[in-house]
Amino acid sequence: MSKSDFEKALEKQMKQQKQLAEKQRRDAEKREREAARMEQKATLQRRASSVVNGQPLIEGFRIMDKTAEEILSCLLKCEHKEGNRISFSDEIFPQYAQMSISLELEKLLQYGMIGGLFSFDNGGLLNLLPPALSYFEDKENALSKQKERQEKQFSSITNYGNLVFGNVSDSTFSVDNSIHEIERMIDEYGGDDKDELKGILIEIQELLENINTARSIPKQKKLFQKITNHVAKHGWFYGAVVQLLGTEVFKMIGM
Repeated sequence: MSKSDFEKALEKQMKQQKQLAEKQRRDAEKREREAARMEQKATLQRRASSVVNGQPLIEGFRIMDKTAEEILSCLLKCEHKEGNRISFSDEIFPQYAQMSISLELEKLLQYGMIGGLFSFDNGGLLNLLPPALSYFEDKENALSKQKERQEKQFSSITNYGNLVFGNVSDSTFSVDNSIHEIERMIDEYGGDDKDELKGILIEIQELLENINTARSIPKQKKLFQKITNHVAKHGWFYGAVVQLLGTEVFKMIGM
């Protein structure tokens, strides 16, 4: 028995609805996969950014983390090159980094060392950018400049202030002038720590006032710890404030 026109139309409609539902399901799954991929990429970028932004700037030069340096070194030694274009296999990297190579390459992207990255299973393609080719030399130059600057700063504090052993109260030492000089040095050498160093200096001024008023030396473990934390990076500050405090103590005991 042949189907009526109504039955044929109904079957056609049901088939179209089924096809539409299947298409909608596939589209939804595709959107979910794309959203998951984008979220995974965003998470990777955030993780890489937290590492990159946490690395020190030495003389204006960003020092990469050790793992990123190792990955860059492997890429520089890679044999499969056409100019700055590299075709690589994950096997060229240390085994400890192979499970997180996507993160390491993302860090190199954010450090500005590579571009044009295309990844696939167990390898990829990328371009080495000019900063990558001179990174290790530029790093040594930055560290050398930092060392020279620090040596200059350390040498400058040997002549800092007007501390005179003998009768300090009769010497030409001026606390206000010394504090003004320390403030000037903070502005010149303090870098990213300017605000913290100025805050410590204010605490030291308050301590000096207490010493002069009470004629005693209160315990200031937290303040001394703050000062000590800057020995390595700001030796000039440490030397200057210790000398300033020492002079006030000598004045108090009548030297």
